[in-house]
Amino acid sequence: MNQKGFTLIESLIVLAIVQVMVLIIVINLKPLMAHYQLTSFLRQLQADTFYTQQIAITTQRPARLTFEPANSRYLLLKIGAERPIMQRGYHSNIRVVFSSGTSSIQYNEQGNISQAKSLFISSNKETYKVTFQIGRGRFYVTKI
Repeated sequence: MNQKGFTLIESLIVLAIVQVMVLIIVINLKPLMAHYQLTSFLRQLQADTFYTQQIAITTQRPARLTFEPANSRYLLLKIGAERPIMQRGYHSNIRVVFSSGTSSIQYNEQGNISQAKSLFISSNKETYKVTFQIGRGRFYVTKI
């Protein structure tokens, strides 16, 4: 007998193998997505921090980034303004914790930070520390 096709069993075996392969790929992508969400947030935070410093220098008025961890967002505020210049949300899996003091970073008219602070940003198994140095307005990010 000459048959030109696949049996139902052969087709089901191939489909099962493909399904297992797709499942393995999806399971491996989940931690990768969390990592990219966190690194993307850190890059955006760095850009927004530099932007806050630039606004303070160019307008000659203090400006600050205020974090609202309960709402998963932060605001860019110019001191004396009625409304925020910008607000940016972030993924609810990302946790932002200040080591001490208020949950804001304030730059004065010269672009310097008024208070040295450390900020811990974590998601799942990764934690980063953002350290703001007093005096020059500099900050750096280290992985813990």
